[in-house]
Amino acid sequence: MEEGKQRSIAFMLRMIHNQIKAVIHKSLPRCDNAPQSQLQGGILGYLYHHLEDPVFQRDIEKEFRISRATATNTLQVMEKNGLVVRKCQDKDGRLKRIVMTEPAYERHAKVEEHMKLVDRQMLEGLTEAEVSELYRLLGKLRGNLERMEEECCAENPGGTNFHGTKPRENAAT
Repeated sequence: MEEGKQRSIAFMLRMIHNQIKAVIHKSLPRCDNAPQSQLQGGILGYLYHHLEDPVFQRDIEKEFRISRATATNTLQVMEKNGLVVRKCQDKDGRLKRIVMTEPAYERHAKVEEHMKLVDRQMLEGLTEAEVSELYRLLGKLRGNLERMEEECCAENPGGTNFHGTKPRENAAT
């Protein structure tokens, strides 16, 4: 790297994220019963890894940091496409457990195997110590980002100013 040029970790991570998406998109076999979006795929992954636990819409909202409306719309589409079903958990039917359908489960099991292969290939040439260090450092980055997000929310609820300062009420004044 040339001296004096700054590297942006956020930009590099975004580039890596885009490359991973491209590799997965190009290498994963297509099928009729596939998720239509990255969020749907993520939700299926979450359900796959929580098969023994009851999962409700509020769990999805919290895990993916999405609004109630987004979760509702996404789950409705997934249900319509045969990826999930909602099962009533209480007598009045308001609390509904979200469960993968059998075809979605079978497909996602193949996706999980494919993702393990992608992971192995991405880590190729790294020692166990380097992989451990990578996870440690990424964990620190994630913790820092979570702290930053909490601070932003506490200082500026509902706002978007990243620096912790309140946005001006009216730019013309």
